[in-house]
Amino acid sequence: MSYIKKYPNGFIDRWGNYRRKGSGDSSPVIGKSGPRPELRTLTYGVGINDVMIAEFSSSKIARIWRGIIRRTGKRDPNLTNYESYKDCTLDPIWYKLSVFKEWVEQWDDYDNKEIDKDILIPGNKHYGPDTCLMVRQVVNSWFKPHAAKGELPRGVTWNVAWKRGKSPNPYRAQITPIGGKRTALGYYATIEEASTVFESARKEQLKILMETETDLKVKNAIMECEFK
Repeated sequence: MSYIKKYPNGFIDRWGNYRRKGSGDSSPVIGKSGPRPELRTLTYGVGINDVMIAEFSSSKIARIWRGIIRRTGKRDPNLTNYESYKDCTLDPIWYKLSVFKEWVEQWDDYDNKEIDKDILIPGNKHYGPDTCLMVRQVVNSWFKPHAAKGELPRGVTWNVAWKRGKSPNPYRAQITPIGGKRTALGYYATIEEASTVFESARKEQLKILMETETDLKVKNAIMECEFK
């Protein structure tokens, strides 16, 4: 019996065994679940994996894509930091992995970058090609939204010594410099004083960050966000 006659869509794998096209990762047609993206399981109910490249599902681009879908649209209530992402939305154009892949690959050195939604539009909750950037990890970490702790602003904490009655100043300013460890910036009588010192130190760090930034679009976005 000829496989060709009975199974015109089949092939012989590397071990000499007959396989149907799209039956597994060994298929020459590509794909963990076959060559037809419409038959693949949707990612978190909306994501369409339509990239026909062997093992692309395990690539960094695909992982970033799945992560974005997961933390938008309230799709995963078990997500770490769910409260920070519960109002985030995703541009439907990125439901297709191929479209997201094309956007990512326009960036230089994209394999060593992460997606950022906070620089172009401060307070942004929407992931899409017009609201996001691909940036270095150090840039992404620097611009992550500040999780407010009570009434204290970013960079300001309570002075433990003051709570114990051993210091006249209740507030402490501190910063983690780029590539360094958390550093104390002094103790202050008011929140405003401590916050001013922190913001001044932060701007100095941003200047250092920008000196090493080679992507003009990212550099301009930082300028617009921080120095306008």
